[in-house]
Amino acid sequence: MTSLNQKFRQLNWKRNFITKKIKYFIFIKFLSLFTIFLRSKKNSLIPCSVKKVLVIRNDCIGDMIVTTPFIRYLSMAGYKVYVSSRKNSLEILSNNPYVTDCFLYDDGTFSKLMRSLKIIRKHQFDLAIDARFHRRLDLRHLFFCIFVKTSHLLSYNKSNIKSFNISLPYYKTTEHVTNQLKYYLDYLDINYDSFGYDIFIDSIKDKDVDLFINNNIKPKEKFVVINPYGGSDYRCLSELQILMLCNLFKSYYQEYRIVIIGQGGNFDKLCIPSTIKFQSPSILDVFPLIKKADLVISVDTSIVHVASAFSTKCISIYMEPLLPKPDNLKSIYSREFSNYKYLLQDLFLDKAYIKKHNPNLDLQINKDIWSPNDINSKQIVFYSNSVKTINPDILVKSIKEYI
Repeated sequence: MTSLNQKFRQLNWKRNFITKKIKYFIFIKFLSLFTIFLRSKKNSLIPCSVKKVLVIRNDCIGDMIVTTPFIRYLSMAGYKVYVSSRKNSLEILSNNPYVTDCFLYDDGTFSKLMRSLKIIRKHQFDLAIDARFHRRLDLRHLFFCIFVKTSHLLSYNKSNIKSFNISLPYYKTTEHVTNQLKYYLDYLDINYDSFGYDIFIDSIKDKDVDLFINNNIKPKEKFVVINPYGGSDYRCLSELQILMLCNLFKSYYQEYRIVIIGQGGNFDKLCIPSTIKFQSPSILDVFPLIKKADLVISVDTSIVHVASAFSTKCISIYMEPLLPKPDNLKSIYSREFSNYKYLLQDLFLDKAYIKKHNPNLDLQINKDIWSPNDINSKQIVFYSNSVKTINPDILVKSIKEYI
């Protein structure tokens, strides 16, 4: 009876897989109908005529940090640089002298998205650059880009969307994210050398961190900053992993005081003796702490890129997902549907180029494109579907090798 039930479950998984493929195929075909009515921008780009540039960076904090050298070189080339992004990401640009102005992007609801678009459409740009890096389809972001008022709209892999009158092909799966931005600069004939990140520290927050250090850390005493929390639960360390990591320093590296950063319920409940908790409601609060730290240990999140900006010694914990086991048909179908969905998205956005040149359509590899961008950073990669499932002993042993 159990075997029969299993066969029914397998048939059900296969049926759901086929049904989802058909529904998504119809969805993409439906979207394609709307592209017929988009207006194309036919003017050829003359770089010397460009004065006002919008960098569309509607994404997360780490994405904005790695975009700062790109903004710097645009500004140094003589352009007035404007940036659109989410609220937390725009905080990264506080005190940045290379930015003329910023626009809030809010897609929490469709009405908020329309409000964001209404504000930015009061301005006319000579060039708008879509600086998001992943190839996955984000309809709200795409809608925003299409309806920005600009003479030229530049992006990667958008040959099928005629509103983008400049579509550059980019299908490299292992190149660091900064290389994609350099590709834009090459196209615009803008010279560049160092691609170090720009973070400008607020003087008041700098003084607050100095006070925190003076109150909690003895003169000439080292301190390590541990960031155990990422943007998603599967990127966060478990409480046991955090405890064992702290015990590593208490046992072998007693010259370090331990500072743990974070926010939210898990951070508030965390209670590990002989450690110091640093409340950081804003990423701006953390900047001076990371800069002054002797060592940073972090999961894959924006803190890794903050450490790179200041060239602070950092050990980062990255993760690559495991392939489904051969006997786990449900996971196999889920992975196959995911691959099918991203293939249709690529074709929807860039079919003209793909059909002609047959590029490599493998998905980008996170550990490569988002790796730390500094000589003082060490990346440790685990193959797991969740950081929490990494054996704590193996995790601590791996980190110990690089302290």
